[in-house]
Amino acid sequence: MHSRVFPLFVLLLLTAPAQAANGARLEDIVDEVVHRHMAAKSIPGMSVSIVQDEALIFAKGYGKASLEFDVPAAPATVYPVSSVSKIFAGLVALRLVEAGKLGLDVSVAEFFPATPADKRALTVRHLLQHTHGLEDFYGNERYRSVSGKSVADSTASELIRWSLDRPLRHAPGTAWEYSLVGYVMLARVLESAGGLPYEELVRHYVFEPVGMTGAFGGTETVLPGRNPVLYVLNDDTLAGHIVEFPAYAYAAGGLNTSAMDLANLFVALSGADFIADETKQVLWSNPVLADGNPANYGLGWFSYTTSRGRRVVGHEGGGASWVIYYPDLDLAVIALSNMSGARADSLPYEIARNALAEGLLRSH
Repeated sequence: MHSRVFPLFVLLLLTAPAQAANGARLEDIVDEVVHRHMAAKSIPGMSVSIVQDEALIFAKGYGKASLEFDVPAAPATVYPVSSVSKIFAGLVALRLVEAGKLGLDVSVAEFFPATPADKRALTVRHLLQHTHGLEDFYGNERYRSVSGKSVADSTASELIRWSLDRPLRHAPGTAWEYSLVGYVMLARVLESAGGLPYEELVRHYVFEPVGMTGAFGGTETVLPGRNPVLYVLNDDTLAGHIVEFPAYAYAAGGLNTSAMDLANLFVALSGADFIADETKQVLWSNPVLADGNPANYGLGWFSYTTSRGRRVVGHEGGGASWVIYYPDLDLAVIALSNMSGARADSLPYEIARNALAEGLLRSH
């Protein structure tokens, strides 16, 4: 198993600027893209890491992790990464499949016995893919009017029960709709199959094998290396932003981690010791929907081909965190920021594209 944690002296060696024959440096490429997006989006702080061919080749912090205390951002700065958390739900599910403890095509009725008859065709795979067809409680006026209380005041069982009792929006597997309820259900499925609380499953099946030290919790949770708030723009003025993630939604969001920790994950994914190549293909496979087109989503990972013909998998989180991986190039670009809703979505792609164009990364 991979357990590569990078000590400081190794980090300094690995982050020495790469030099190409034409004199361009990887650091120059990354600096230009990051500084431009940070200025355009008023992003206070960001951390970037790049992994290729089982090696960390770049890691750097930009700006401030905390404006209040004048703390610079660093490669090891911890950020709440919101929906990037979903890639870990996918990894846990597939590790349990490898261990013979879970089947992707098992009906959710195996885990929720009161599932109505019209929903018994719904499977674990559908939950992971966002193709289940359940009506989501999140942001739903109908849920609030029927239940008489907010999502924050509800238990996981109440939320799941409400969605299971509503008519399906579409037959399972026929359409794709990004959803929270599917991942609330998924966490309970994984806990039942794995026999541990969700946080412990992630630690056992992902963090420990790859050398990560991430933790779950909203910004109200005290965590080493993380500023207590994200930032947002209110009338062109920066303000603190509190993010709450209830424990029942940790499969969907709530992970706090660093660009260095995520680099460890992709070093491990580059090899075959952590999960098998065949498992990765399942993880990143695209379901074909009723209209004959594939969904651009695998099992907890977005999975698609760019307009330039490159296969990319990964996830975005809260408009503030971006993790992309090019399987054919064995290349990961990780960019985490502390600006909620910054929507600098093209940033990691620009870093990869510009560095590849300059010959600073392996391109085939």
